[in-house]
Amino acid sequence: MAYGASVVALLVLSVLLIVGKLSEELFSKFRLIPFVGAIVAGIVLGPGLTGILSASPYVEEFINLGIIFILFMAGVEEELAGILSEKRAMLTGSMIFGLSFAGLMLILDLLLHLPLLESAVLAVVLGMVSAGPFARTLQETGGIRDQKTLRAFAEVMSLEITAILVFAFLTTPGSTSNWSLFFATALKVAVVVGLILAFGRFAAERLIGLLESYLRSREASFSMVMGIVLGFGFLAQYVGFNSAIAAFLLGAFMSRRLKENAYMLEKLRAVTYGFFEPMFFAGLGLYFVRLTPYLLGLGLALLALALAVKYLFGALGAKLLVLERSKNFFAISHEGGVDGAVLLAALGMGMVDPRTYSFTIIAVTGMALLAPLGYQGGIPLRSPEPSPSIQFVRHELKGVTAEQLSNTLSTVSISSSASLQEAAYALENLRTRVLIVVDGDTPVGYVTDDQLLKALQAGGIEAVSQLQLRTVPTVRREDPADKVLSAFESGISPVVAVVDDKGKLIGSVLEREVLRFLMARGEGSQ
Repeated sequence: MAYGASVVALLVLSVLLIVGKLSEELFSKFRLIPFVGAIVAGIVLGPGLTGILSASPYVEEFINLGIIFILFMAGVEEELAGILSEKRAMLTGSMIFGLSFAGLMLILDLLLHLPLLESAVLAVVLGMVSAGPFARTLQETGGIRDQKTLRAFAEVMSLEITAILVFAFLTTPGSTSNWSLFFATALKVAVVVGLILAFGRFAAERLIGLLESYLRSREASFSMVMGIVLGFGFLAQYVGFNSAIAAFLLGAFMSRRLKENAYMLEKLRAVTYGFFEPMFFAGLGLYFVRLTPYLLGLGLALLALALAVKYLFGALGAKLLVLERSKNFFAISHEGGVDGAVLLAALGMGMVDPRTYSFTIIAVTGMALLAPLGYQGGIPLRSPEPSPSIQFVRHELKGVTAEQLSNTLSTVSISSSASLQEAAYALENLRTRVLIVVDGDTPVGYVTDDQLLKALQAGGIEAVSQLQLRTVPTVRREDPADKVLSAFESGISPVVAVVDDKGKLIGSVLEREVLRFLMARGEGSQ
């Protein structure tokens, strides 16, 4: 019987992945939030409508892993460094969540007469906001283009993080029983968060650096990071803290280090968004009870209630932060990401029953659809851009100095006292289209083959020093190769001069030299 259940679980997981991802792509075609398509597909295939698929312990284990890694990547993708300066916006976000949480708890208790803990969970889910979907909306409408957008994003992130910490507090055993346990729980949460902060900010960078230095393959360091996430999830769960929330905080504190490694980041995104995300969001529908008009009505009523509360306190936030009221309302109404993971975690811990879970998912799905459309308004949407290749080049050149890079090809230089004929011969001999001009040993500019050809045809100019030289960017020999890339990115010059402490030319770097260096490095590592 167990063997049969495990085989069926493989089929269920296969269908969740394929149908979930195809549904995401379908929704993307209509410029709707992709994961909403996976949620809808799960509801249709699950007990809510057709009953074709159902959850089992085997499927649940994968979905629970999905919660952990989705929240971990949500933390990694957050731009904590960019918003820390927006202290007023962050305080406003925390305040808005506090007011929304209290208001929703009161209304839910009066209207639905739910148990206190269940009302608290619903108030967290409906009062929070998912920064991931909001970041995606910003990406499709031009990104963070001004200070107001940055303030709105800081407000959203603060609101989300506050909600996550409140939920982590609620999930800790005994936190709501009496005052002594209340303070004990608060201390435990603070200790766990402190440990994650210490590891993420101080130990993770050194540890990952050591792994990348000593492990032979990139897959090994990737596996180690995955293991670290699961290990912290275990430790958090062992002391009574929520493993998924711990993963979110760990991702946020490890974010800077992981984003520096383009290969690691792309692999984490692939396994999370390609495997766990469609399976998780489609899996949300497997926990639905039978969908009835009454249940649908409850979900829509809850949606209306959540939107009303968000509009009220969103207007307050807009006033405090000098933001457009409607924009701020739609910004803090983005849901369907972390909140879905929070709600499923609450269901798994018995904090909400399947019926409450079902109509709350309806409300969350409604906000996930409406908020991006409202925020976008008439702004033209842009397709998501792939990760720039320069990120991978930067990672490959990590630890390489400008002098090491310049040694790949011969130095392309010519004395300012040289004749135009000598310069033309140097261009041909060095197989280059540009030369750095030096006065003695000091670079004073650069000249191109086009300039030389025109000067030779026009006549009247004999020496290179008589040409109008263009400014050549310089880097010191010990500077990281990344600084050379920055010079090329600016488009100022096709060549960079590498100088010593006295400003004397010791090498040059051409754009094609970077590719030659990387190719030679790859051949040497085989």
